[in-house]
Amino acid sequence: MNRLEMLNALKADVDVLAKADEATVLGALPGWDSLAILLVVSHCEHVHDLEVRGPQVRACRTVGDLLDLIQSLS
Repeated sequence: MNRLEMLNALKADVDVLAKADEATVLGALPGWDSLAILLVVSHCEHVHDLEVRGPQVRACRTVGDLLDLIQSLS
């Protein structure tokens, strides 16, 4: 899966990211909260078969950082 496909899959599962691009700062998104982080963790487990923890997601500053995290664990 390339980065655009990864981004689109993430957007499909995490509503808060629907209009985001790789440069979007997560903390600036309305609705970026613990539920959104949990949705990212769930997405990683179900779509990418990866074990990602909340602190790893919270450490990401941008959507691009999230994609980097997923790629680094793949």
